[in-house]
Amino acid sequence: MDRAWFSAPRTRPRPAAQTCLDRGERFALDVHGRRVVAWSWGEAGPAVLLLHGWGGHAGQMHAFVAPLREAGFRVVAFDAPAHGASDRSRLGGRRVTFFEIAEALRTVAAAAGPLAGLVAHSGGCAAAALAMREGWEAPTQLAFVSPFAVPSETIDDFATAIGASEDVTARFSAGVERRFGRPWSHFDIPNLPERLKHRALLVVHDAEDREVPFAHGRALVDSWPRARLLTTHGLGHRRLLQDPDVVAQVAGFFAPARQAWPGPEASSPGSARHELDLAYETSGLGPRHGPG
Repeated sequence: MDRAWFSAPRTRPRPAAQTCLDRGERFALDVHGRRVVAWSWGEAGPAVLLLHGWGGHAGQMHAFVAPLREAGFRVVAFDAPAHGASDRSRLGGRRVTFFEIAEALRTVAAAAGPLAGLVAHSGGCAAAALAMREGWEAPTQLAFVSPFAVPSETIDDFATAIGASEDVTARFSAGVERRFGRPWSHFDIPNLPERLKHRALLVVHDAEDREVPFAHGRALVDSWPRARLLTTHGLGHRRLLQDPDVVAQVAGFFAPARQAWPGPEASSPGSARHELDLAYETSGLGPRHGPG
């Protein structure tokens, strides 16, 4: 069960997504000695960072690029470790944790320059929230699409899907908590400290989402003072990433951030390493379990 939970499928961009990536400037950054591949569009203006979900890739976020560019933003996206064109994670193979994705997010964000906003999808929302909890200073405008907001409530359903017994599930759940030194509730976005919830948050979720229940988005909005919920119907978990109305509303959500620019100075990629790295290395999933 442990291997299944931490293994992400690799998917490839479809033609429209690949065309968008080809039009961007491709670059790579080092995260724990492994290459994370990223793309940028535009040379001026504050940046909006795009973060795909579990098993996804940067190309899945391509529909946001043109509207955000037209609104005056630079746009940056990347493939998370063990996803897309990026190298495998420190665990090897397709295995990866939100800790390593969060560290990649922090590194790319630092290299991208001042951020005006973040658009994250599904598990990318959980990784972004983990980075915030562990010390990353996120931008003031956040858009979470189909957010995987309450991981602690998905363990039993996942176990049922793969046919794991109650005993195996219990041992897996307890083992993860021991390994990371954190309870499962630590990864639930609604449980973020209140001091981190001063940011404006747009949550977009489809009422018929079969992969991440709509209740995740509702719970997140209910917990966040400056959150707004955009509910869609019939778009499922991923189609809303290309829906013109959804994309337009997300792009419009960032307009105040563009008007309020300039923002704070960017940190350097070298300053991006912080307690996330320490947490990973002390989690029991450090380099000895992967290559290098």
